[in-house]
Amino acid sequence: MDIELSDLERRIYLWEKLLSLKSILVAEYLPDAIFEDSFVLENQKEISRVYIEKKGVSIHDKNTWRGTMEFFNETMLQFEDFFRDFKDILTP
Repeated sequence: MDIELSDLERRIYLWEKLLSLKSILVAEYLPDAIFEDSFVLENQKEISRVYIEKKGVSIHDKNTWRGTMEFFNETMLQFEDFFRDFKDILTP
């Protein structure tokens, strides 16, 4: 889940809202969620990000595609459920 707002104050505001829900996100949806308030993309844009890392798989390795797709399916559903449940709080 990326927060890519160009307005830094709005990004910080939304990030703080997300942090206020961190215990719920970790306890009920994604226990392995990683929170990074400052993450720099390849294009040098700074964003805030919550993500899950799956080691040992790659979308570039045909031998791990099944594991990758299963991970995407399970994890994205959890992110979507969380966002849907807290949309009123997380929508600026």
